[in-house]
Amino acid sequence: MLKSMAGSEPLTDLKKISGMGYIIFDNHMHLRTDGRFLNAVDMFLKAGGNSFNLVNLPDARLPVDDYYATLYSSTIRMSEIIREERGISVPVTLGPYPLDYFRFRESGYDPVAEMKKGIDLAAKLIMQGKASALGEIGRPHFPVEPEIVEHSNEITEYAMSTASDTGSPLILHTEDLDPDGYRFLEKMADRTSLQQSIKIFYPQFPDDFETKTGLVRSVLASRSNVRKIMNSGLRFLLETDYVDDPSLGWKVIPPDSVPKRVELIITEVTEWEKLLENIFLKEPVRLFGEDIFKRTAKP
Repeated sequence: MLKSMAGSEPLTDLKKISGMGYIIFDNHMHLRTDGRFLNAVDMFLKAGGNSFNLVNLPDARLPVDDYYATLYSSTIRMSEIIREERGISVPVTLGPYPLDYFRFRESGYDPVAEMKKGIDLAAKLIMQGKASALGEIGRPHFPVEPEIVEHSNEITEYAMSTASDTGSPLILHTEDLDPDGYRFLEKMADRTSLQQSIKIFYPQFPDDFETKTGLVRSVLASRSNVRKIMNSGLRFLLETDYVDDPSLGWKVIPPDSVPKRVELIITEVTEWEKLLENIFLKEPVRLFGEDIFKRTAKP
């Protein structure tokens, strides 16, 4: 648990902050064993991070048959290696990515049926304790024909119902949302009894942090984004959405970005202790559970 810091001076030593009980947590990172992999993890750790959510990375190189079984197995194995080699907690998120729809359709498969199968398999692995969350599931983040929107909503509601059954959080990937878009998803969550265990990944340049919603925002950890939201009073997590592909450079942003934003917060926010406790302790534990952050291969 977090040690009291009442009356303490602002700190910029992330090791000291981590030692006080904070979970310096990146809520969304993608890795590949043939990418930077452990080097990216080391970059995160060197900056002061101590836990991140490993989200399966879509891989068009894998055969369509048994796609999710292969993808999930690889992601779970990576989490095991990271725990064994680096001794940190690694929640895992498994699920169909919205753009999988197009690959299944182009390959002659029923996208809705295949993606629901992917949700079912992810749920089974969550129940076995091999993963912690379902996602990232939702709608394409760019304009598509109405039929795809309808199908994506069907898949999303199925995922919400499944996450409700497993008691796990659901990570949503959607287009930028206006207030009506938030209400639409909130009503869907209500119908499936998902309630508060839902998170949403947020666009790079958010302009509606004033929108009140039950969805927990997961905010890309750019300096501009953090400055916009850190005094908002909203519930949120930080993420890099790092995509481990050396040919793409540091996409979306580098894996050391979340720890670096801690220094920004403690130097620019008056009540920085309260904010850090919310972002880097209360929200991760509330969403993923306390036990996952104790699950490491090394003491």
